[in-house]
Amino acid sequence: MRPSLEPDGDVVKRGVPPVEPPVDRRTFLKGAGAATVAASLAGCNNPAAGGGGNNASDGGGGQIPSEPLRMATIAFTSGPASVFGAPMMRAARMIVEQINDNGGILGERTIEMDEFDENTEDVAQQYRRLATQENYDIILGYVSSANALTVGPIAEELEQPTIIWDTGTTELFDNAITDPQYVFRTCASSSTDAVGAALVLDNALSDVGTVAGVNQDYAYGRNNWDLFTRAIEAFGIDVEVVASRFTPFPNEDFSSTIAALNDSAPDFIFSSLWGGDLVNFITQANDRNLFANTLPCFSGGTHVFADVPDQVPDGLLFGARGPHFPYGILGWNSLHEELYAYVHAVERAYNLNGEYPNSDAWATSMEGLGFDSASGFVDIPAGSHNAVEPSFWGFSDTGGQNISLRDPVWIAKEQVNPPVDKTTIEWLDSL
Repeated sequence: MRPSLEPDGDVVKRGVPPVEPPVDRRTFLKGAGAATVAASLAGCNNPAAGGGGNNASDGGGGQIPSEPLRMATIAFTSGPASVFGAPMMRAARMIVEQINDNGGILGERTIEMDEFDENTEDVAQQYRRLATQENYDIILGYVSSANALTVGPIAEELEQPTIIWDTGTTELFDNAITDPQYVFRTCASSSTDAVGAALVLDNALSDVGTVAGVNQDYAYGRNNWDLFTRAIEAFGIDVEVVASRFTPFPNEDFSSTIAALNDSAPDFIFSSLWGGDLVNFITQANDRNLFANTLPCFSGGTHVFADVPDQVPDGLLFGARGPHFPYGILGWNSLHEELYAYVHAVERAYNLNGEYPNSDAWATSMEGLGFDSASGFVDIPAGSHNAVEPSFWGFSDTGGQNISLRDPVWIAKEQVNPPVDKTTIEWLDSL
């Protein structure tokens, strides 16, 4: 029998998150936190396109630098995590090319993008070199939560504009950088994933009595499991935690973990595994029949639909790290949000202040920024440096030409993200 979700209709809703209506361009230029200028290959308006966005002729009037903007992009392009990072880097190249083909930022300034591998022995040294010796205007990237936690405080120390494009850990702004000025994250945090999974468990899966966890033994995995179990307690969910496994990162052999999970026989497994680890886990779990009587919940694993489509069984529960899955691959959408957030903030500041922004003016413009993207409205709330997104879930459906999500449900962003005046833990403890 195929598993199904029975959403309550209040917290967990059937279908796809709605695309929020755009705010008019006049409101955007006044800095109220929304921009109609948007960009995507799916047909949204491109801010770099002549006649369609914020070109120099639309406002401002100050001189636009003639030299290209120097942008450093960083992701895993080698090693096990490259199954996640390499497609993101390809997406970055495509989007930068699209912006440049339309004239560049403000229709005049092109972007010179250089690529760097996140798979390095000393990520701090690499970051300092890019910021102080190679003098990049903007640094974008980071997939690993541990790496983001390392470079974030350095970015603030050096006053280096930096946008994190995929790292999920809530610790980034809850503890590592408590008063951010130059660091922003344009994707959902782990709260969207872990709290969202707990709410699905509570409001759409009534027959689950026991749960277990398998997460990577580093910042991201530990953070996800902590948030998930805290959410279970905060919402008073009547389940028993029967096992918790933390695996090395990266990891090729999950045999002992799978054996322990088979022994504990949970009804539900929460997992934030990603990249090559998730590929290995699913492949080996299939061989050991783990999913026969247990429903796994992979909070950010839809990338495996393209990585190993022949290994993904029908009926596994997947989260999509925000609302993006119905609109295309995660890598494209994450990069779309990050790169265009930078472009929007520059153009917003230029039109408001009448001159091309320096780092401080750009950072001010990023705060409260909102714009339409290929997969919904990107919202960085006023008073925050972190975008908030709804939570989206569904079961793997292997019946078509490509794997899709069936029986989709979503949870509003206000239900899975803390208010700007609280850390994630403070918020959960207050519920």
